[in-house]
Amino acid sequence: MDIQNVKNLTLVGRLSINLASLNNEGTEGNATQPRTATIVDDGELYTVPVISGDMLKYWHVKHLCAIAQDRDLSLSENNARKNPNPNRLKAELAKHEWVIDKIPEAKEWEKKSDVDKDFLEQSLYGLVASECAVTDAHGLLITEVAPHDEDDKEVFSARVAVARTSRVQTGFMTGIPRKNATGHYFHAKYVSKRTGIKSRESTAGEGQNIFTRPATSADFAIVINVDLAGLGFNDAADKYEIDEEEQAKRKKAVVDALSYTLMNQPGANSSQQFPHIMGFEGAITTSTNRSPAPSASPIKGDYLETLEGLVKNINKMNGDSSAEYHTVESVEEAVSFLSN
Repeated sequence: MDIQNVKNLTLVGRLSINLASLNNEGTEGNATQPRTATIVDDGELYTVPVISGDMLKYWHVKHLCAIAQDRDLSLSENNARKNPNPNRLKAELAKHEWVIDKIPEAKEWEKKSDVDKDFLEQSLYGLVASECAVTDAHGLLITEVAPHDEDDKEVFSARVAVARTSRVQTGFMTGIPRKNATGHYFHAKYVSKRTGIKSRESTAGEGQNIFTRPATSADFAIVINVDLAGLGFNDAADKYEIDEEEQAKRKKAVVDALSYTLMNQPGANSSQQFPHIMGFEGAITTSTNRSPAPSASPIKGDYLETLEGLVKNINKMNGDSSAEYHTVESVEEAVSFLSN
């Protein structure tokens, strides 16, 4: 796949995972509750295990941060860390020195009444597209800018409304009806009898804690769309804020992070229940013009045929072959296609 010519990409398919506990809803008493949702398939309602799009997005962000650090791509302070912070560029926006370096006019905004909010908002749209590869790809909502000086005193404050739309869109990983099961397993932290007696007299939790934890095995339906043409693009000014070389690097990093997401899911309880990835089958659709790369839910049994038909119809409407459809039958095949 020639990533640099692709403007839009969609990955759909079924990822088979055994004995995972990746996205739970919380606990009730001493029992961990798995996340579930109700879906409709062929006119029937089913309650199935799900992994939220937020979790899927977190996996991609974490992998993208690591890739960006290895390849010296621009990153915000909150993303240049082992566990990224979703506030992304907001750490820099809290520092007056950084703000006046990027927006020289801010040096004169020492009073709230002096702030040119329209100019500030336009500047922020440019910064979120240029200054951090992860903020660029995954978006950020900025509602206030209140930088502080070296003495931690607020220099100025302004309420703004700057929304960077995420270029990576993720749906729920949804268990396929009749192809999923969740078991609840008994666990206990075994200790010596003497310590156990002591723990019952305190709240330190050092004794024999009994609890249950879920383990889900399922074929999960995945839908991910990536707007590669939107990377580095300033929606407000209708222009790119980065050059073609930087855009090419970010495209490659975002797609490689998608490959990493298929190979590794650093979710909840992975220290004890690292998921067994059994396989993947699906399709990757691409578009080299303004047409979207079509998607169809892998919950449907005939989703591959639907995708193929949609691609043919898009090319018929455009009178070209800008949309393409590629089937994959394993994680390895998907990664190979995305990386070449």
